[in-house]
Amino acid sequence: MTEPEPLTSDAARHPLPPRLIHDLLTPLNQIIGYSEMLIEQAREQGHEDFVPDLQKTLAAAKRLLALIHGNFLHAPLPDTGTAVAAPIENDPTTIKQASASDAFIQGSPVSAMQQGFVLVVDDIEENRDVLSRRLKRQGYAVAITENGREALERLRSETFDLVLLDIMMPEMDGYEVLQRLKADEALRHIPVIMISALSELDSVVRCIELGAEDYLPKPFNPTLLKARISACLEKKRARDREQELAAVLHAQNSEMAAWRKAQEADLAVARTTQQGIVASALPRLDGWQIETVYTPLIQVGGDVYGWRQLSDGTWLFWLADATGHGIAAALFTTLVALLFNHASSETKTAHGILTRVNAEFYGVLRGRSFMTACCAVIDRDGRLSFAGAGHPPLLIRRRDGLIETLPSRSSLIGIDPAVQIGETVATLASGDVALLYTDGLYSLKSKNDLDRLTSSNLVEAFARNDGGADFIPRLIAQLVERSGGQGFDDDLSAIALRRV
Repeated sequence: MTEPEPLTSDAARHPLPPRLIHDLLTPLNQIIGYSEMLIEQAREQGHEDFVPDLQKTLAAAKRLLALIHGNFLHAPLPDTGTAVAAPIENDPTTIKQASASDAFIQGSPVSAMQQGFVLVVDDIEENRDVLSRRLKRQGYAVAITENGREALERLRSETFDLVLLDIMMPEMDGYEVLQRLKADEALRHIPVIMISALSELDSVVRCIELGAEDYLPKPFNPTLLKARISACLEKKRARDREQELAAVLHAQNSEMAAWRKAQEADLAVARTTQQGIVASALPRLDGWQIETVYTPLIQVGGDVYGWRQLSDGTWLFWLADATGHGIAAALFTTLVALLFNHASSETKTAHGILTRVNAEFYGVLRGRSFMTACCAVIDRDGRLSFAGAGHPPLLIRRRDGLIETLPSRSSLIGIDPAVQIGETVATLASGDVALLYTDGLYSLKSKNDLDRLTSSNLVEAFARNDGGADFIPRLIAQLVERSGGQGFDDDLSAIALRRV
């Protein structure tokens, strides 16, 4: 049987050994505990005639307890409370606790389990009985063990909310049980309240240092017992909620990381596909100089363009703008690229090509998505025909600085499969420049950071820019300067066709 560590200060105060004092207090605490519960039950069941004698027994036990504490321990007498007071009639708390106790005793501990599942560890059977009965009356589910080894085994095999652990036990005392429990990663979260017939300050300090939540001397004040247990359980529930939240957040973060990794892989494939469409080598056309720019806002943009020589020797240049960015936009742009290639093998006019693209786009998506698009067919003699669907107008800068616009004559593609898209024809002389672009070309804020640039700002910058080499980079630089150096906030695509 393990004895508490001897302390010089305690030995000086106590004329009797701690074990003997413990053995004296243990049966006395049992008498007090049973007396208090019997008084409560007698009043609850209407047996008031039993109460006076039970109160005499309780008073005698308390006088003896006071003598032991006064003569041997020189320590404050534990407050056992006013458990002999009559319960308030129809008090909902008393009724709820009595119903929870009855439910557990009859084998239906559901409501008690909701209060908390408590493990009582004490080597003395009467102590276990008094404490477990008190806890059941207070609404808790209770399990009991008679030694530390059995307690650790049950803690590893069952789920408890709290442990009430006696200190002085054979084989393995409460200190060692507490130390082992707090060293176990799977058990250390369970709160422990130490209980002892002795209330020495050194013992209290040692228990707290080992990780105990609280310390209660015997005999127990029922109100204090319930308050201490409730406080420990509430702290445990708060920690459990934090851990559950942390686990949920960790799982969500892991899922998000996996999702992001998959998205990045998909975006990489989409970007490779899209770059294969827009990054092909520029064609060499007699009498024409070609410039392009393609800058997606993210890895994969919603803009796409392309070109193809038609069977009659003319050249088709086309450009489209899907809503949004990312994988969905890349799929739409890939589809449009295929549709332009297919349509240009069937017809040779700008309006005919775009009309067929619109019909086939609608046939695939059935009105679930829309895009702006435009195309221009040019000949070596300078003739240009333009067709647009919901797209910004084609701009022509004459070599004297005058600007002409060729507007789109239809709504977005994908709305009406039977619409006939009209076209506009112009002829470019040497030094003239035609510009096809998406609205991302002027998607910048102005210097005051309140307004945005408009198509009018693009026209002004276009007019000031002559038709020399690096036409598009110089045009973009002028727009960025007008915005005060701010960046674009949309995909940027453009094709410049200069007649030489």
